[in-house]
Amino acid sequence: MRKQIKFRKQRDLGAIITDTFSFYRNHAKSFFTVFLKHVGPLILLTTAVSAYVQRSAGSLMTFDDASSQSDVDFFSSTFGKALTELSALSFLSVIASFVTYAALITCVLYCVKSVLDDGEIIEANVVKNMRSRFFSFMGALLLVTVVSLVGSLFLLIPGIYLFVTLSLIFAIMVFKNQPMIEAFNSCFSLIKSNWWITFLTLIIIGLLVSFISGVFQLPMIVLGLIEGFTSASQSGSLSLDYMGSWLYITFYVVATIASYVLMTISVISSTLIYFNLDEFHNSTGQLEEIEKIGEENL
Repeated sequence: MRKQIKFRKQRDLGAIITDTFSFYRNHAKSFFTVFLKHVGPLILLTTAVSAYVQRSAGSLMTFDDASSQSDVDFFSSTFGKALTELSALSFLSVIASFVTYAALITCVLYCVKSVLDDGEIIEANVVKNMRSRFFSFMGALLLVTVVSLVGSLFLLIPGIYLFVTLSLIFAIMVFKNQPMIEAFNSCFSLIKSNWWITFLTLIIIGLLVSFISGVFQLPMIVLGLIEGFTSASQSGSLSLDYMGSWLYITFYVVATIASYVLMTISVISSTLIYFNLDEFHNSTGQLEEIEKIGEENL
């Protein structure tokens, strides 16, 4: 029996990373069973739509040769229709990704809560909470996205500040059981005096996840370099037609699925950041320990 993680305590950067992977070691089977069962289908659907968009974009590149023709009707019909279809599919891909991210965050956080409350991941509890809070999480994700984007319009810095601060909103909604607006306000009090260390922690974790994700993207990069070098040597110009090939799409699908799975690292790490800040301000873990000692002495 592996030692259970104590969630409610203060942690430094090293402890956050270590305990993130300890969570996987302790609960890998049950976690990925629930995750793949209830989020996996959405990931596959979103990846399929995204891959189709990628292939359509690659196919659109083949119109370059026809662009040298003086047929104006070509652009108003064939090319124009293809571009319109690609735009619609791209919009659908964005919506699907948004829904998938919301489901992913909800699932991971309630898996952590199940471990915190029950000592293990209880699928029924996770699914129940996912269904009852899913639209709240979609609203929170939309709120964070819009607020961060609006903040980024003002010299980027406000956007970064808001994104780091509001990264706590999902954990607050779960572990404090607060509604979205109340959790939104709680983010600013929780991040107080700890913004820079939270920012640094998120940067390090983001770089770690990006490095691992890069391993899955490497085949795409290598294929692109090979195809680019080949087309440049044969025609003297860079061709992107390979982006519509089945080999490239296969590499793309694998990399995309991996990126969704790897995002769970970021969510779990953000959860541990929340517990660290909550302990810093409220000493929740220490108060729980005191209450347990008092109950044992009764």
